[in-house]
Amino acid sequence: MSQQLQTLQSQTEQHSPSLRHRSQVQCNASREASHSPRPARVLLTNDDGPHSPFFQAWVPYVKNVLGWDCFVCLPADAQSFVSKSIGKGPIQVTDVDAGTVHIGGPPATCVNIGLYHLAPECDFVVAGPNVGHNVGRGSVLSSGTIGAAMEGAIAGRRAVAISFPFFTGWNNWTQDDINKAVKIAADVTQQLWQEWQAGIDLYNVNVPLGGKSVAGAPVDPAILRTTVDAESSYTSLYAPEADSDGSYVWGPTGLKVFEGAEPVEGGDVAAIRAGNVSVTALKAGFLSQT
Repeated sequence: MSQQLQTLQSQTEQHSPSLRHRSQVQCNASREASHSPRPARVLLTNDDGPHSPFFQAWVPYVKNVLGWDCFVCLPADAQSFVSKSIGKGPIQVTDVDAGTVHIGGPPATCVNIGLYHLAPECDFVVAGPNVGHNVGRGSVLSSGTIGAAMEGAIAGRRAVAISFPFFTGWNNWTQDDINKAVKIAADVTQQLWQEWQAGIDLYNVNVPLGGKSVAGAPVDPAILRTTVDAESSYTSLYAPEADSDGSYVWGPTGLKVFEGAEPVEGGDVAAIRAGNVSVTALKAGFLSQT
C-alpha cells in the first residue's frame, strides 16, 4: 500500500478567507514555524480512557517505533461523545508513572491542563485512536477525540485526531487488526507532522480495522484526502428506559453512518465505507460565510 497522501485540492478553494482575531494568527504562526523532522514532545490523549485496547497498542508504537518523546494525559474514565466540553473542577490529576497522568475531566480539559501546566514543551497533540469512527458532520462535531485535538489547535499546537472504525461489531477485531491500523495511523501522523500544510489547524484521520469495506470485501486501503461529509448526521441518540417513569438511556442507534443514503463523493464517510483511510484537514472554528 502506498503511504503517499493523494494530492489535496488548494486549501483556498475549501476554506473561504475570513477575518481572524490576532491571537488566532499568532497560533497559526506558532503551529507552522517548526521544520523539525520530529516533534519536541507529543501530548497523547483519548476519549475512551486508560483501558482502550487501541490506546494500549498505540503508545508503545509511538514511543518505540517512531521514537517520539511522549507525555500521556488521559481522562480517568471514558468520556466519549463530549465534543470540546471543559470541566470546571476541582479537577483531580493523578500521577500514574513517569510521563503519564490521569485526569478527572473530559479530553479537552486533559489537553488544556497538560499544555499549560504539566508539559508545556509539547508541540504536537495526538488524540486517539478512538474506538469507532469519527466521520460525517454529526460525529465530527460531537467527538471527544476531535474535541481534544481542537483544544490543542486553539493552544497553537499542531493536532491530529485518530479513529479506528470497525464494521463487524463491538470487540470482533483481532490484535493483528489493531496492530496494522496502528502502523498505518503512525505512518500518516508522522507524514502529516513532517509536511504540515499552511493554514491547517488540525487533521482528522480514520483508519478502518480489518482491511475490509463495509460490505466485507478485502481492501488494500488507499490513503485519501477527504472533506467532512456535511450530509451525514444522526437521529436519535437515546431510548426509553424499560419499566421507568419516563427516563431515557443512551442508545445511539442513530449514529450509524455506514447505512442508509449514499455518502457524499470525496467525503470521509465514503472513504471509510470503501475500506480506505480518510485524512481530513480542519479549521478550529466556525467560519462565517461571506
